Amino acid sequence: MSSSKESGQLPWLKKMAMDGNSEMTGKDIKKVFDAEGYCVVPGLLSPQQIGLARQLSQSLINRHRAGEEAMTRKAVSVASVTSQHPDRNPGVEAGHWEAEPFIIGDLIAHDERFSEIIASLPIWKCACLLLECDLPDVIFHLSNLTLKPAGVGPAIGWHRDAGNTYFSTVDGRTIRFLLPLHAMSERNGGTALIPGSHRSSREYSSSGETFPSVPPGSGLVLHSQVLHGGYPNRSVENRDVVVLQFGVRSSELIHKGNEHFSLCDYEDMKSFRTSQREIGFSFGRE
Repeated sequence: MSSSKESGQLPWLKKMAMDGNSEMTGKDIKKVFDAEGYCVVPGLLSPQQIGLARQLSQSLINRHRAGEEAMTRKAVSVASVTSQHPDRNPGVEAGHWEAEPFIIGDLIAHDERFSEIIASLPIWKCACLLLECDLPDVIFHLSNLTLKPAGVGPAIGWHRDAGNTYFSTVDGRTIRFLLPLHAMSERNGGTALIPGSHRSSREYSSSGETFPSVPPGSGLVLHSQVLHGGYPNRSVENRDVVVLQFGVRSSELIHKGNEHFSLCDYEDMKSFRTSQREIGFSFGRE
């Protein structure tokens, strides 16, 4: 990987602070990611993009609640996950929450304006940095909206993304971005993980787990082998997260989900976003 990707202040990180007072460099991000298996990266989405993502996500939620068949056919409801795994949502009556979505996948299939979020250049450049490749070699895999509604959001079982049977590669060279639409923390069922677990085969133990706090606009970026999960959301705040997975063009696929724009590169996604802007839609930044 070239030194320009490893060191110096990356363009999207200028004047961005992780803790409010210290700048992060690409080298900082890579060092944390390699050591811990995750990193909270600031400046991935602009305030305008966050506003748009909230608007589009609420529209999908409302369409699911209304019973629109295109929305409910492949989505996972709170009722479904509660029925299958009652231990993950204790005290919640599954039958009352059939209309409430838990996971909605293939976001562009439901609203093409999600391309404005997925085509955010800082996300792709961060993927370059952490996958150790050039921008044309980064490819998009999947997107979804994962929701933990206030008071009834279910837990997510402990797992490693490399082992998923939806979209994965032989070499495990993938990363996921968790982009919260509102502040995400332990309080509202935020993602828990075991730092450093990407470098071992250890099973889950509550010893050493951590709950990164992630503000809107930032992203929690996960190594494919880091062990992570989450607890129920019993707070009064929703925990709504856009999830994106990226990989490398040269990786051999084990599983390939049937998603709109899967395996496209940045130029493909940007071109589609541009076409949306030309028909009257304009948000975000390069």
